[in-house]
Amino acid sequence: MSEQEEIMCRRILQGIRKAQRLMLERKAKLGESVVYADADGNPYVITAEEALRQLDRKDGARP
Repeated sequence: MSEQEEIMCRRILQGIRKAQRLMLERKAKLGESVVYADADGNPYVITAEEALRQLDRKDGARP
């Protein structure tokens, strides 16, 4: 992959992460839940607050 493509991919991923965080923050303020899927594809429901905590832990582990 060229350097330009890598930069574009990074920017797209940053945008997706930002949109996901904004969505979870909005849902948390409204007391809503979100649906995710586990590694086997089975859906499960958690609160948006819990999803934000998991996202924060994951982001904290990022280099």
